[in-house]
Amino acid sequence: MNRNIYALLVGIDEYVSPVSPLQGCVSDITAIKEYLEGRVTSDGYELHLRILLNQDATRQAIINSFRQHLCQASSEDIAFFYYAGHGAQQEAPEEFWTIEPDHLNETLVCYDSRSPGGWDLADKELAKLITEVAQKNPHITIIMDCCHSSSGTRGDQETDTAERKAPIDRRKRPLESFILSNVEVEQLLAERSLEKKATGWSLPRAKYIFLAACRDRETAKEYNVAGQRRGAFSYFLVDTLKKANGSLTYRDLFKRTHALVSSKVPAQSPQLEATVLDDIEQPFLGGAISGRKPYLSVCYHKDLKWIIDGGAVHGIPQSSGNETTLLALFPFDSSPEQMQELSAAIGQAKVIAVMPQLSQIQISGVETLEPEMTFKAVITSLPLPPKGVLITGEEAGVRLARTALLTIRSGNQPSLYLQEVATPENAEFKLLARNGQYLITRPADGCPIVAQIQGYTESSASKAIEQLEHITRWTNIAELSSPATSSIQADAVQMVVYHQGQEVKNPQLSFQYQQQNGKWKGPTFKLKLKNTSNQELFCALLDLTDRYAVSPELLETGGVWLKPGEEAWALGGEDIYPTVSEKLWKQGITQSQDILKLIVSTTEFDATLLKQNELDLPFVRQRGVGRGQGTLNRLMRRVQSRQLRRAPEEEELYDDWITSQMIITTVRPKV
Repeated sequence: MNRNIYALLVGIDEYVSPVSPLQGCVSDITAIKEYLEGRVTSDGYELHLRILLNQDATRQAIINSFRQHLCQASSEDIAFFYYAGHGAQQEAPEEFWTIEPDHLNETLVCYDSRSPGGWDLADKELAKLITEVAQKNPHITIIMDCCHSSSGTRGDQETDTAERKAPIDRRKRPLESFILSNVEVEQLLAERSLEKKATGWSLPRAKYIFLAACRDRETAKEYNVAGQRRGAFSYFLVDTLKKANGSLTYRDLFKRTHALVSSKVPAQSPQLEATVLDDIEQPFLGGAISGRKPYLSVCYHKDLKWIIDGGAVHGIPQSSGNETTLLALFPFDSSPEQMQELSAAIGQAKVIAVMPQLSQIQISGVETLEPEMTFKAVITSLPLPPKGVLITGEEAGVRLARTALLTIRSGNQPSLYLQEVATPENAEFKLLARNGQYLITRPADGCPIVAQIQGYTESSASKAIEQLEHITRWTNIAELSSPATSSIQADAVQMVVYHQGQEVKNPQLSFQYQQQNGKWKGPTFKLKLKNTSNQELFCALLDLTDRYAVSPELLETGGVWLKPGEEAWALGGEDIYPTVSEKLWKQGITQSQDILKLIVSTTEFDATLLKQNELDLPFVRQRGVGRGQGTLNRLMRRVQSRQLRRAPEEEELYDDWITSQMIITTVRPKV
């Protein structure tokens, strides 16, 4: 018997005045819709979609869709609610003041919420609707890309920032306008705890899993991706889902999404909650996502000519200029073992267009191509396109920066990492020449992400470009994700954290300094890797700090081979000390973040080549040996100051690899 997935997807860009419009919510819903349609397995699952966009997403339509659509889910089914739009707060009726000390309800802003006679959907109403869905005990997943922080209403209009946060509704809302009976109100007041989760949303005791875009004191940002506006949280969540081979657990989905959002967007920390904490170890949507075979099929298409059966929803990245996905082609009867040997490949191909369900390719190296032919293919290299930088400001500084960008490599060659773009929508970074100094910022704001560089000289312009390259290299490592055809399971090697002798189950790892004998004592933890697969794997563990350093030194020599069932301790089992440095602490910075990036591969690689120091510190140049043309080696070879040579000719292997990551937050309170 098939299990049913009842999905309610709500995206609102257009609002009734006076609520300001958004730009990326409908795109977010389109992306998750395409993902579900392309990745939910047809073997045992049936997908039922209801989509409400813009003017269709009225308050009553959302309520009706919960009751008429999601409430169909029974004990073997999945109920999935995804919301992208404005979040807000509203004045709470006096009856709720005992459980709302700030006298405010958290709300979802529906299309018509602020029209005369209209109301937001309050958290207490959402809780009731979820409770109704839970009556038949389905698997319930809730994802919300919005915020309800009470500080301000929008980002600074000069900074191209859009936040999914509407103004507080100060109208006096009568109790009878809620979809709650008197009995339910009394029960709510008797049961609801004053303690709130980090998201700020007060949801029911019914069993569910909840992913939210940010903490209650933060805002959910919109984010430009190749000229298209998206919710930062939604973009990286769907990107993580697409690049996974089969279902991720909620914990693993959260860890990568959280790491990417934190590395890209200031002051936004996604949150994961579950009524039963162990439920975060379940696969996303109860395991309804189909896995990928460890190869792609190549065949002839009457309109597109040659294609592979993998597209954007399967994790094939979009091409960018000359950077695209490269493939090795094998006879269709090749075994997985034969496809590990690239010398057995009968041709090559490159992706020239990526569509949701398939990709168009261009084949080379095959002597004769006939429409009836089919092949198997594995990905040998993923695109590492240069990041866009917007150079703007005072003409003298802009001119020198542009010259430096075009001559930064030896032989006066342009940067491999960066290319100038004309608009903020296409930029990853902004280099601003202002008041006689260079500032490196994100396009959405004017806040420097590293120290300013003084003066307009050839030397200072070169330093600005070098720092941008440094940040870009760090970003490339943070963004690195598993190829679509990886045969390695997502949980093949597990990162296990211990704090004060106990395994830490919470996926949101946060450690805090404690006062002892009048002094602040820093926290410690231990970390081990465990190979849960049935094959020997090579593991590298990188620490990416929020000062753009990359350290491969948690494992001896930068990496370790683990046999099935084998374990390895970071730093040999010694304590790891996450810190907020004294210097930064005295400047008022009380929190730091580290991304721990695990790269697991079937072949050994030199992770020490990825090392880089903090910005503004002298960098010790190293020489190393790179092997092969795969993505990992290309990432390491892109160091313009290092003269890498090929290893002596050996049998070249297909590098099969995956990545996973977690964030460590360290807090050092001010006295």
